[in-house]
Amino acid sequence: YMNHLNSIYQRLQSNYSDCDITCAPGLLTVKCKNGEIRADGFRTCFLEDGKTVQELLKKGADIVSFSGTGENSTYDFMIENNMALDIYPYMQQDQEFADSISEVNKEYWSTENGELYSVADARMLSGGYWYNEDILRAAGIEKVPKSWDEFQTMCNQISEWALNEKNEVKALQPTVEGCLYCMDHMLAGSENSRFEGHNLIFQDEIFNNAINRMKRMHNSAISENADYSYRDETHLFNEGKLAIYINGVWGAPMISKQIDAKYALLPTDEGESMSCISSGLGYVLGNSGNEEKEKAAVKFLKYILSKKVQTKILEKTEQIPANPDISLESYKENKSRLYQAATLVLEADEKIEVPNNIWSAEQKDYFTEKYFSLMMETGISCPVQILNAFAPW
Repeated sequence: YMNHLNSIYQRLQSNYSDCDITCAPGLLTVKCKNGEIRADGFRTCFLEDGKTVQELLKKGADIVSFSGTGENSTYDFMIENNMALDIYPYMQQDQEFADSISEVNKEYWSTENGELYSVADARMLSGGYWYNEDILRAAGIEKVPKSWDEFQTMCNQISEWALNEKNEVKALQPTVEGCLYCMDHMLAGSENSRFEGHNLIFQDEIFNNAINRMKRMHNSAISENADYSYRDETHLFNEGKLAIYINGVWGAPMISKQIDAKYALLPTDEGESMSCISSGLGYVLGNSGNEEKEKAAVKFLKYILSKKVQTKILEKTEQIPANPDISLESYKENKSRLYQAATLVLEADEKIEVPNNIWSAEQKDYFTEKYFSLMMETGISCPVQILNAFAPW
């Protein structure tokens, strides 16, 4: 909890220089021109006791800062107990404010009744992989693949080259999260699948085909270390030991400047380009019933989404701003790696959500738990319990 609170504090300090920000145990205090705002920031995974969160919220919070995607029990608790302020009425009163909130944020986080309780200050762009251009060139790869068959051929060609050269390079070694990105592209990229709301609808045959493709990748690609994470994958890529590094555009600043890295989108069956553009949980304003405090919190949210602060977020953190008015064109030269990746994602033929926003927490945990045993299964048909686990809820 305190780790997350400190990270929020550091981010606020760097981005909001004209605010006086202090940090005390369990509390961030932000003093701006619009008066004093209390911002209690936390993240469920840093807390051992969920009751701590509930007690903190019951004391009242004017702004709650979340991070991450997908389901969040604390956010659900706030909604169920009428602790979150609906931002939509304030958007109706201020078109500039409404326009500064990303469309993907509005689409994903708006309720069936049209309320909006969460606003993020950045968009998450992904659905692809970074590749070491020097390695691909040395292995004789002239262009990035558009289909999964071409992708598998590329991986095989890199592996054969590495074997002949007697080096330690692997084609790829993704995390289980990275494998889930591949699964989503395999499923959503089929002409016989579709989305109904946030649910991905597909036939059993499509799922079986995806699992079998993953098995072929698994033979030479996957680390069986249960603790293997994106940090390990990043380290291997930066050491020149991986040709392909499955991560989002946000991975740009983590890649060594010594690596000639470019971004490519994961392929699809039909060959059309597909990317992931999502909005995670962001700032949730407290429904205190105090009009003055609520207006002050909204004013602070407007400040966060202003061009001034959004530009700082892009320049200092290389995250893609939520405000669509912030153009990337001026960063084409001095942030060329970020520009190339972000432009590719934004211009894709089709956009889908990140895995956390497609699958339930239970489904994702089940995939993570069963992944290695699933890859060892023989036969071409996926066990029925796996199919049932991934059926839309």
